[in-house]
Amino acid sequence: MIHRLQRIVQEVSRSPDVQHALDLIAVRLLRDLVANACTIFLTTNEDPPLLVLKASHGLNPSYIDKIQRRFGEGLVGLVAQRSEPINLIKAEAHKDFILVADSGETEFPIYLGVPIVSHRKVLGVIAIQRAEKAFNEDDEAFLTTLAAQLATSIEHAESQGRFKLIGEIDNEPSMHIVKGVAGSPGMAIGQAIVLNRGVNLESVPDKKVIDPEPEIKGFREAISKVSNEMTEQAERMRGILPEEECALFIAYAQMLNSGSLIEDTFKRIAQGNWAPASWRDTVEEHAQVFEQMEDEYLAERANDVRDLGRRVLRKLMLEQSHYIDFPDQTVLVGDEITATDLADVPPDCLCAILSAHGSGSSHVAILAHALGIPAVMGVNNLPVKQMDGLKVVVDGYGGCVYIDPDQQLLDEYATYLREEEEIEQDLLCLKNEPAVTTDNHKISLYVNSGLMADHTPSLLSGAEGVGLYRTEIPFQIRDRFPSEEEQYLIYKNVLKTFDGMPVVLRTLDVGGDKPLSYFPIKEANPFLGWRGVRITLDHPEIFITQVRAMMRANMGHNNLQILLPMISGLSELEDSLVLIHRVRDEIEEEQDGAVQLPKIGAMIEVPSAVYQIEDICRLVDFVSIGTNDLTQYLLAVDRNNENVAELFSSFHPAVLKAMHQIVKGANCTNTPVSVCGELAGDPLGVMALLGMKIESLSMSVGSLLKAKKVIMTFSQAELKTLFNKAVTMTNPALVRDLYARKLDERNLGGLIRAGK
Repeated sequence: MIHRLQRIVQEVSRSPDVQHALDLIAVRLLRDLVANACTIFLTTNEDPPLLVLKASHGLNPSYIDKIQRRFGEGLVGLVAQRSEPINLIKAEAHKDFILVADSGETEFPIYLGVPIVSHRKVLGVIAIQRAEKAFNEDDEAFLTTLAAQLATSIEHAESQGRFKLIGEIDNEPSMHIVKGVAGSPGMAIGQAIVLNRGVNLESVPDKKVIDPEPEIKGFREAISKVSNEMTEQAERMRGILPEEECALFIAYAQMLNSGSLIEDTFKRIAQGNWAPASWRDTVEEHAQVFEQMEDEYLAERANDVRDLGRRVLRKLMLEQSHYIDFPDQTVLVGDEITATDLADVPPDCLCAILSAHGSGSSHVAILAHALGIPAVMGVNNLPVKQMDGLKVVVDGYGGCVYIDPDQQLLDEYATYLREEEEIEQDLLCLKNEPAVTTDNHKISLYVNSGLMADHTPSLLSGAEGVGLYRTEIPFQIRDRFPSEEEQYLIYKNVLKTFDGMPVVLRTLDVGGDKPLSYFPIKEANPFLGWRGVRITLDHPEIFITQVRAMMRANMGHNNLQILLPMISGLSELEDSLVLIHRVRDEIEEEQDGAVQLPKIGAMIEVPSAVYQIEDICRLVDFVSIGTNDLTQYLLAVDRNNENVAELFSSFHPAVLKAMHQIVKGANCTNTPVSVCGELAGDPLGVMALLGMKIESLSMSVGSLLKAKKVIMTFSQAELKTLFNKAVTMTNPALVRDLYARKLDERNLGGLIRAGK
């Protein structure tokens, strides 16, 4: 069973459009379940939704797109309404059966229908019928399992196919709307640029070419080089591997010398697509021929074809050295955008990020926030391959993206952008004003940083210092650990830039979604594994080198504060303090003079630290709440997983109560509390944090003036009353709505959504 399931799912996942996918499913089910008829209904986006017949094999096909059912209407509607299978021996005897004249279904009274469900939403219904022999438990289990696995593939095929048809009939633009997770606030209108590093065939985008000759020439060169490499590898391995294994390399080379694999690619290039995408489609077409073979050995040869495809693709991308001329308004699009991808785009060109994977609290989303550009993450059905070069509108407030937008929408968002610019201009007058509530409570506002480019904007925004400097960024952009001297120069620069203001340098915090290419960590659960202070304590040479660089850089400035990440217990804190004091003693001996010990703080982002907060506070000078990880661990929600992105919210009453507990525990020892997570830069989050009497916030520079506006609009007493109400609510949506309504009452809705 598992082999049949996998084969169908793989074939469907590679379908060019939804109709092809549905027809393929129906044909395979008729064969594998020995059925006489198969019908597939899909759910519309109407309200209320309708079920529309989209595929019919074995019954009258003329009814496709003509039969519709409401939820609860007929057997199909009953399956959708109940979200469970219905298995009948005499379908027409059921009270909900609806006979469709001339459909032919009276010949097949035995009926099995199952729902197609994705994330609680019924996407459609698959029904199969027989003339005789009832469907047994194995048949029902097979179809139910298949439907569950197909849900995502059908969604993807539907999106790809719908987008592919844009403008093909009447050559008129037809806007395509996709929804993801709001990763970084803001709006942008720009041109989509899809980066591809030749890693896999699936991520190769379509690119139209006017002159096919350069593409053909580059393809020939790549084919020739890979063919020669295959022949050389076969000769080299003859003394090591059996002859039959070496023959595989020869077979690869022969496939590249002539035949339909090459000729079909030439034809596609001649039709106007660039070589990598033409090769992608040809390889997939040939691989599917093998996959559909009954012989298991031959079916496995599909993997060989794809392996050969990847080899040629890497060579092709390298040979072409495709230069990307980034437009002024670049929207970076990809299956999974990385920090390296961001570094490839000139900063003055990048206006937005759009990623098929990731969430609003993933590392790249946080970097986008730091750069002050909107981002939409976790767009499951993003038609990446067809987007290169198209105009897009990105709404980072609502997590919406409009591909190939019509003029009316462009005009609407152009108005929003002008209004957003007006709001930003109005906020500029606050940059030199103190952040004081209406009942005279002073709030300290700092910036989160990690990039040299942040320094000047931070000072111009009126920041009172750096509340979080992410030291991992200089580690990530190198191919080795930076030396003590390299780190010293980096830290010296930031401490000097903010001379007279506090600068909080966080010790190396890698692992989880912040890998180092030269220090790979492979774990089943990276967020629960070897990361943060756990790594640096296990590698004291890394920790000591970094702390030495920090303390040396602090000489003559004395504005350094050191923050320790991922503290989960007292022992980690005590071990870190021992090493820090040792470094201070060593430098004093080297300098032959006293060295000031900087203030030491602990990040509170692990639930165990919440319950030991008073003990932790007795050992440190301050604590800083990392709301991103604290939320992740308290709610057991992977903040990088788009499948559960809707469950991730720092406005969850449990998270708010935990933060309030931290504040109360720290107050017992008079230990200052700051917040450096993304919640601190959210205008609604500012309201919640002030309500629990937090008086120090650190955020991306682009959020600082918005936060100041909120602070200067409300009294702490008013926000405390609002907070007490928020923590009695049952879910984060109600909490957000509570704060949003209060913000709207003060005419500040433009701080959290498109338009004023």
